[in-house]
Amino acid sequence: MTAQPAAGQYGNVLPISGGAVPRREGPPHDLEAEQSVLGGMLLSADAIEDVAATMDASDHYRPAHETIHRAIQHLHDAGQAVDPITVTYRLDQSGELNRVGGPGYVQGLVSAVPTAANAEYYAEIVRDKADRRRLIETGNRLVQAASAPDADTDEVRAAVVAHVAELTARAPMEAEPEDAASEGPPNPLYDPQEGVRRPHRPGPTPHPDVFCGWLGETVRELDDTSEADPVAVLMNLLSAAGAVIGRRPHIMVGNDRHPALLWALTIGPTSSGRKGSATSTARRVLAEALPDFFGPEHTPRGLNSGEGLIEYVKDDDSDDPTSASLDKRLWVVESEYAVTMSRGRREGSSLPGVLRQAWDGDSLGSMVRDSLKATDPHIAILGHITPEEFRAKMQDSEMAGGTYNRFLPIFCHRNLIMPGSRGASERLVSNLAAGWRTVLKDAAAVEHVRFSADAWALYCDTVYPALSDDSAGGVIAQFTARAAPYVQRVAMVYALCDHTDTINEGHMRAAWQLLNYARATAVHLLGNVTGDPKVNKLADAVRATGADGLSADQIRRMFKNTTRADRDRITAQLLDQPGYARTQRATKGRPTTVISYAG
Repeated sequence: MTAQPAAGQYGNVLPISGGAVPRREGPPHDLEAEQSVLGGMLLSADAIEDVAATMDASDHYRPAHETIHRAIQHLHDAGQAVDPITVTYRLDQSGELNRVGGPGYVQGLVSAVPTAANAEYYAEIVRDKADRRRLIETGNRLVQAASAPDADTDEVRAAVVAHVAELTARAPMEAEPEDAASEGPPNPLYDPQEGVRRPHRPGPTPHPDVFCGWLGETVRELDDTSEADPVAVLMNLLSAAGAVIGRRPHIMVGNDRHPALLWALTIGPTSSGRKGSATSTARRVLAEALPDFFGPEHTPRGLNSGEGLIEYVKDDDSDDPTSASLDKRLWVVESEYAVTMSRGRREGSSLPGVLRQAWDGDSLGSMVRDSLKATDPHIAILGHITPEEFRAKMQDSEMAGGTYNRFLPIFCHRNLIMPGSRGASERLVSNLAAGWRTVLKDAAAVEHVRFSADAWALYCDTVYPALSDDSAGGVIAQFTARAAPYVQRVAMVYALCDHTDTINEGHMRAAWQLLNYARATAVHLLGNVTGDPKVNKLADAVRATGADGLSADQIRRMFKNTTRADRDRITAQLLDQPGYARTQRATKGRPTTVISYAG
């Protein structure tokens, strides 16, 4: 029944029918496994997807098998039927039918496979043999290079590193250990707990290190009193505390003096973000501690213009200025920050320029009114905005202007379902307020904040290189351009709230993880992951699948004109981004490894 190819003309084809053919000497290969892979693919669409997730057509030892594999895959990708007849026709149309052994050989592949259900297993065998051949080839090339009389040792060493890196990039997705998809260390404030009702979280989750010291203790004490997101409560406490502490405590970043000013945008849906709840939770405690500060003089609302902001902290030129006019501390909370952003984009608006000066801690002035000026202001700003408004308002020109990279974007979402909550008890609020009263009073007396040796080593060796890496490019790189100096500001406020003028390693780690969370927020909301269009394309596709994730076969179809090594590189780059992970998806057979957005 099966037509056998002539030995001389089709020496690259292994006969199917007849007696067993002894294995040939040479590089590692398993021709029976290759035939079984192809036979399974001809019998089952599920087998095609299983094989595609495990191996590439180039893994076949026999060139004819690679050709048949690609023909099958082409038909499958095009949504056409795959069987011996359609594949034979496809090969005939491309002029490759006779080269692979003719129609009889293609038909005989079906009878060669014991069962299509084991196609993935056969593919693993083929892939393993291919990897062994590549290892041997690489080793031979390196031996030849190192043996050359005029070989340069450094060049050979560099070649070894390059080849090892290339081989590592070829590791199959399924070889990843199951715990590789772990979403990080345990985080009691977000992890499921018995008796605790948590809604689904559609965005990133902060690292537990951000809840450090006195700030973290306060958040944990208040957690079960509000539906607010703990990280949003934390950010409100950090921003408000920095405003209360004032401009005296500072750090030097190069020749620039940085005060304890932290600006943030808490970003969440109107119905489930609980942005206002986070502010009211933090404010209730701090207002109990320092009622004089949390009044209209120091916590105004309504950022209408640059001149309007200066008006709140303008100099008092009278002969007998009041103590209030000499206190230039503000904590501005804008519940509709999208409106503020729109005002800032108007032609001729002074607001963006004044905001940039305020974040730097510079004196403020108006080009419209010469007499309107504010010397040594200390203004912290916290805005509320929805994800839709954030995306719509975040224009490249605004970020390039340097206004909004002064804000830490903080994704927030309702963290608890508490229909009967009455908030924190008076006793809890009073106890926390007493602690905060002492903390803030002592912090305001500090002048120069320093780093411990461990904290400085962590910053120089790890934090700074990570936050200064702008290889991602695009909008995200612009938005996080100030991350390196900002992390020092955040660490300073952590330290001051811990009753110390020295930033320790824990403060630096907390600040670093908060900056990482801000970057994860920007990635989650803006979607422009890197400067590589292919990685961005994959990110968009992964996010579009929701909880289902994107399988290796779907990724291969998306990048069908690229090599497997390039697909692995693209996938690896995406997995380096916050929120993306390998997960397992249940199927009728073995679980399938998928790339999903973990936020």
